[in-house]
Amino acid sequence: MSFFKTLASTAGAAVSIISSADYEIDWKEKAPRDAAIQHWPEVKKKADAALPLAGLRLTAEQKQKLDELLKGEGEFPDEPTEVLLDGLPDAIPPASLNRIIGSVVDDCMKNHKHDTVPAIPSGRN
Repeated sequence: MSFFKTLASTAGAAVSIISSADYEIDWKEKAPRDAAIQHWPEVKKKADAALPLAGLRLTAEQKQKLDELLKGEGEFPDEPTEVLLDGLPDAIPPASLNRIIGSVVDDCMKNHKHDTVPAIPSGRN
């Protein structure tokens, strides 16, 4: 009986965390992109940690797009590219992006002011 109580409690906590990650971020806009660039190491760490669940949450088409963006590497690159950042909103639904990296991007957009954003490679061959 305690196993089921623990399971219900854990599930309730997970739902609470997921529902609390409701950021209003337009992932195709420049500001979130700039925030992701500024905080890429943290974005990469959170995104890489979420990759094992991608197979459970993404459609076959989204998984294929994500694999193309990651160039089959199975993790995010050490440095973002324009192609990667432009393609993420098409590969990962906005609600999932919000849950995974929304806290980093939202905090940056609300609380940090950066004079410049580092240039990133295009990623186009």
